[in-house]
Amino acid sequence: MQAVVQVEKTKAAEAARGIQVAVVSAPTGNARHFVDWVLEAVSDYVTAGGRDLVVKTTLDLALQRQAETAMGRAFMAADRARMQAGEGALIALTPQGAVRAMVGGRDYGKSQFNRAVQAQRQPGSAFKPAVYLAALETGMTPATPVVDKPVSLSGWQPSNFSGKYEGRMTLEYALANSVNTIAVQLAQKVGPAKIIDTARALGITTDLPRDAGLALGTGEVSLLELATAYAVLARAGMGVWPYAITEIIGPDGAPLYQRQGSGPGRAVPAAPARTLTAMMAKVIDGGTGKHAAIGRPAAGKTGTSQNYRDAWFVGFTPQLVTGVWFGNDDGSPMKRVTGGGLPARTWAVFMGAAHQGLPVLAFDDIGDDGKPGSGSFWGRLKNLVGSGSETVEPVGENRAGD
Repeated sequence: MQAVVQVEKTKAAEAARGIQVAVVSAPTGNARHFVDWVLEAVSDYVTAGGRDLVVKTTLDLALQRQAETAMGRAFMAADRARMQAGEGALIALTPQGAVRAMVGGRDYGKSQFNRAVQAQRQPGSAFKPAVYLAALETGMTPATPVVDKPVSLSGWQPSNFSGKYEGRMTLEYALANSVNTIAVQLAQKVGPAKIIDTARALGITTDLPRDAGLALGTGEVSLLELATAYAVLARAGMGVWPYAITEIIGPDGAPLYQRQGSGPGRAVPAAPARTLTAMMAKVIDGGTGKHAAIGRPAAGKTGTSQNYRDAWFVGFTPQLVTGVWFGNDDGSPMKRVTGGGLPARTWAVFMGAAHQGLPVLAFDDIGDDGKPGSGSFWGRLKNLVGSGSETVEPVGENRAGD
């Protein structure tokens, strides 16, 4: 549902410029963070020159209300449980990049800082898909055997969330259960440069460290960046440019700008992108993201930074990509909040509501061109893994925290 309304200039927008606009899709509650973001971008497309403009946006009123409801309930739950999660953000976009909902913080009236697009935070294990994609591009498969064991790099010894080592396992199991030692070993094999190149291809533009900590998400990214990277996977490797403005109309009713095109084209090869999506589905299907299950095909990844300073869940269906983050602006630790807990549950609440009435699509309904209904992949994936491939699954506890 969309509506044309005259938008009262928000505080951040007033500080930036005095453009009077009407926005198609009325802002409600925390959508004012979205409106600020749109107004900041208007001058990139047209010169206002004191004119009244109408800006048509991608915001979906129903999804925005659902996002605000999900985050509001999460904040109340966090406060009741004394999780010390002072802030949070949510962003939802289509796999093609149209931003449908945005919650930039707990209370716009108290803080206009937009944590969905402006905050740079450590993603922790939510960065691991870039590591695994780089490994898959070098020829590894979900069934590749790896060994969870102590790793020491120049005196640094990364540990697993469980504090245990499980021995032999498959690459698929390692990702589903967020085994840190395996991610570090993969980074050693493919090299930081390859991982950074892969992250760039996925749309992550911020500076990233070229050390072993890169594999565990020590580089800082925005929620929008990370959600965009996952959108590339949802599109079977096709590139994504996130956007909020579809049209800008001048006072005479003539269009000054109209969005055209469908993105930058192929970003990463389709086969490894699809393989990674299948592996990430296992994160939700019994892995660390099991609390994000919504009863339909979905894929995602949990992330928790050191000392519980950041907790993430970013995931997608063939129809929608959503990222959720919780933390504190001053970087202080939360009380054992992990990506598989509050963020995953919040993601499930929002995505469950967002998909009400939508057809259930499988990832094999998305073709190599990133569009629905243009080809099946799962048969090719079975051939890639092979029916005779060695299955090396440890008998250990199933972590659901990181």
